[in-house]
Amino acid sequence: MSASSLPIAHRSENNTSAKLRRFVSSNSTLLVAIALFLFFSLTAQPFSTPNNVFNIVRQMSVVAVLAIGMTLVILIGGIDLSVGSNLFLACGITAVLLDRGTPAVTAIALGLLASSLVGLLNGLLVEIAGISPVIATLGTLIGVRGLALVYMNNAQIRVTDAFFEWVAITRIFPIPSANITGFPLIGVIVLVLFLIFALVMRWTIYGRYVYAIGGNETAARLCGVPVKFVKVCTYVLCGFLAGIGGMLMAASTGIVSPGLGAGSEFYTIAAVMLGGASLTGGIGRVEKTLIGAFILYMVLNYMTIRRIPTEWQQAATGLLVLVVIVSNRFAGRSKPS
Repeated sequence: MSASSLPIAHRSENNTSAKLRRFVSSNSTLLVAIALFLFFSLTAQPFSTPNNVFNIVRQMSVVAVLAIGMTLVILIGGIDLSVGSNLFLACGITAVLLDRGTPAVTAIALGLLASSLVGLLNGLLVEIAGISPVIATLGTLIGVRGLALVYMNNAQIRVTDAFFEWVAITRIFPIPSANITGFPLIGVIVLVLFLIFALVMRWTIYGRYVYAIGGNETAARLCGVPVKFVKVCTYVLCGFLAGIGGMLMAASTGIVSPGLGAGSEFYTIAAVMLGGASLTGGIGRVEKTLIGAFILYMVLNYMTIRRIPTEWQQAATGLLVLVVIVSNRFAGRSKPS
């Protein structure tokens, strides 16, 4: 090789190395999910069976839907600790109305309306009253659960409506001869929601506004972005999605009990963090949040198969999130294009 060709070869090698680093950086969440799936499959035989994978999808469905809304809120630099209580409120209102003979469509609509109004309250408290998102949503976390318990008379209510039962039991493409139950309809609903919001965040003005606000709120305001309006709307969307999660929870469990949804906000935040979002705002993707939720519930499912106690599962979840946050901090991950 001549001396004159060495710089070109070096440049080519550097370009290849840079492309590889960019690929790994932009797809790190997916690569981690694949690596964990392979490891769990090799070390726990039942893990990779179709029925167990479908079970993971069903288990993660509620938190995954909550995580869509949480991703949007975190992208604007906020947080919503009330999603678990808001889910419970939507469940409770819908279950009580169904128990009283209200048509399913009306009961669901009123449950979603209530959860959206809680989101609106959060947005107004944070953006109009100027209260810290943590303090505001911590207050609604406590207050909303209390209101739901009062409305339900602190009682368990069974959800026996035919529509909810259909959502819970329906499977797509079952193969009885191979003992494969099929993909759960709840999982299809979750995937459709993620697809919708992924497209919204990538191709709409709202999505561009959210990333602009999270990246630099002052600059976004100077460029004419209606910052307060967009942020309030984002909290409303988060509340609405919490209500959707509540409907899926009611279908999955078939019963609304006083402790329903408690603590789900922490698993929701964990899924968003595992998806690579930054708590400072402006960095994150809805589609990566879906992968983050899958990683979280893969880990929980694997530990269940290995008969690891629940308390250790919680400790491992917290440790996993801390590792992701610290690694993202030191990696100095740039914003996705």
